[in-house]
Amino acid sequence: YNESDAYFAEASGVNRELTPERAELFRFIPDGARVLDVGCGACDNAHAIAPRAKYFGCDVSHLALRRGTAAFPNLSLQFAQGESQRLPFRDGSFDVTLSTYALEHFVFPRESLDEMWRVCGAGGRVILISPAYDDPRLLPPSTSHWSAWQRFQLFAAQAWRQAARHFDSRQFYFARVERPRVLSEQYQSDFDAVHLVSAREIGAFFREKGAEILFERRRGPRAVRGGGLAWRAREHLRNFVLRLHLGEYAGLNLQLVAAKPAAK
Repeated sequence: YNESDAYFAEASGVNRELTPERAELFRFIPDGARVLDVGCGACDNAHAIAPRAKYFGCDVSHLALRRGTAAFPNLSLQFAQGESQRLPFRDGSFDVTLSTYALEHFVFPRESLDEMWRVCGAGGRVILISPAYDDPRLLPPSTSHWSAWQRFQLFAAQAWRQAARHFDSRQFYFARVERPRVLSEQYQSDFDAVHLVSAREIGAFFREKGAEILFERRRGPRAVRGGGLAWRAREHLRNFVLRLHLGEYAGLNLQLVAAKPAAK
């Protein structure tokens, strides 16, 4: 991350175009807000944010920040090198703290989220987008070199964790991949994903802090009209399961906007 320019060139090629996921959540950024982008990489989010807000980028890689500086010579952006679990800012310094497609790479995810909450001011917002693994069958590419038995063991552990979260929302695991593929092979996309993000867990984590959830991606029941008898039966079964809050996050990315309570 501090030696290979190709790493950030690949990421910028994908992230520079504003994805529908980011566009949907960036509308929660007020005009003129002070926005901290945690794990900003080469600061590709600045293309969409900097024209209407005050953009601050923070990343552990000085190489990434140099790319960001070079990419925006005509914009007044500010950058800081630092680790997500020890952000170099005072409490309440920002109106919005943001992280997109980086949370899965954080080695200390709980501490990083605590820090994003800390530096977010009263009445501010935390915005998160990340791959999520609430479906235990979905495992990140960082485990693709594991044996079938090792992957089954992880699947079983993930299934247990999801069941525990369903019955007790205060169960926080922030599960990690201990031997990611990037340690033994040349980098490819998400070979360095070490945090098994759970959208259910992240939402519950911020609710526990007293946040109001302004936006959260999850499935819900839907109207059943028309179709054959078998299709309607499947749809009714789907709706029944979702009303029990089972599978409502499975197969979806984490998309979350959490509002910090205003000062009293």
